[in-house]
Amino acid sequence: MAELIGLSSGLVALVTFALKSSTLLYDTIESYRSHPKNVRDLKEELEALAAVLQALSETVEQTKDTDFTALKLPLFRCGNACKEFDEVIAKCSSRSGGTRTSFRDWAKLKYMGDGIDEFRRMLAGYKSTINIALADANLRQSSVTADGLEAYKVMIKDAKADLEDHLNSIDEKLESTFSRAAGESDEDAIQMRQMQEERSSTQQGLAICAQLSTHISRIQPLLAADRGQRSADAHAMPPDVAEHITREGLEECQDTLSNTANRLEKHLKSIMDRLMAKSKTALSSTQDAAELGRLQEEWETARLCLDICSKANENATNVTINVFENVKGDEEVLQFFASTTGKIVHAKNISLGPRGVQVGGQLSDASIQQISRDFSRTEHIAPTDTTPEMATPADRASTSVFHDRYGSGFKLSSQDDALSSPAGQRGH
Repeated sequence: MAELIGLSSGLVALVTFALKSSTLLYDTIESYRSHPKNVRDLKEELEALAAVLQALSETVEQTKDTDFTALKLPLFRCGNACKEFDEVIAKCSSRSGGTRTSFRDWAKLKYMGDGIDEFRRMLAGYKSTINIALADANLRQSSVTADGLEAYKVMIKDAKADLEDHLNSIDEKLESTFSRAAGESDEDAIQMRQMQEERSSTQQGLAICAQLSTHISRIQPLLAADRGQRSADAHAMPPDVAEHITREGLEECQDTLSNTANRLEKHLKSIMDRLMAKSKTALSSTQDAAELGRLQEEWETARLCLDICSKANENATNVTINVFENVKGDEEVLQFFASTTGKIVHAKNISLGPRGVQVGGQLSDASIQQISRDFSRTEHIAPTDTTPEMATPADRASTSVFHDRYGSGFKLSSQDDALSSPAGQRGH
């Protein structure tokens, strides 16, 4: 716990840094009079980013037992990117020679070789990653509705698609820089090409591991759901040997894939470090070397953001929903729409007949059994062939007097019924 508190205190400093940098950039842009469409979009993105960073700051302060340390690098890059883009604006403004309020050279602004729209999309990637990390923490600590879970999965899917596009763009820039840094020597060119090929092969191996891991993650909840149904049934047979072997095999596969991915990640980092070192040595311009350093940081950050999204998607996929739809209840029934394993219950288009009762939510086996017994004892369900009659005040008064004197008694048939029945027939 003490270690988590120490990590969270460092995280708070990074959140504060990112929040201050994004706010400063917003204020800088706001100080200029001219705001084209892409600049207005950037302002809106900065506002949304600040709101998410504020939410993260409050969450970190309030929940010390939640680990958000995976966000350290994205927060650092977010703060640095806003700070450096603010410096780019100041430098471009001073070169234009105009007043601070009349800056019109927005189209000339470049960061890591890209313009304002690409910079805004990069910030959106940071924002989405932080949002997903917050939602993932909430999902593990509290329940969520079925609709909310589906919206969360869509958010993860969109964020991953945007991050993958951004990572591909960074990869292309790195490839171009590595090619330029290969030098005129044939030996240098061969070494650079070999390292680039090894880098591509390693990334392909990581992609295969990720695909297999995702597939296994989709299978495992099916076994867990079946096991939950077995445990809920007191008369169910224990899990068979085949199911046990299958479950253990899948877990071993996941462990093996995780270890393989970790080894590939370390190998990829080693290759990237060698490529970066060789490229920086070959680049004559300090500005080009600094740009390459930013590309490396952004490449690592984008990969980390994708990893955060993938883990959040696994957690969301493992959430089981018990769905009840288009159920029509008969008369005089007791209906349960409940989960005894803590899963989400989603009920839609449920109808109930007269004198019926519905119970829904997350309940224990004992609670369901107790509710059933209580319901039976109170005799809420009337016999199907009995129709209640409206009693007049006179009837109620006479019944009360009769009950006080002679007990509950029973109602005799009418005279016509008695004459028409065999027992009521008279002899002549």
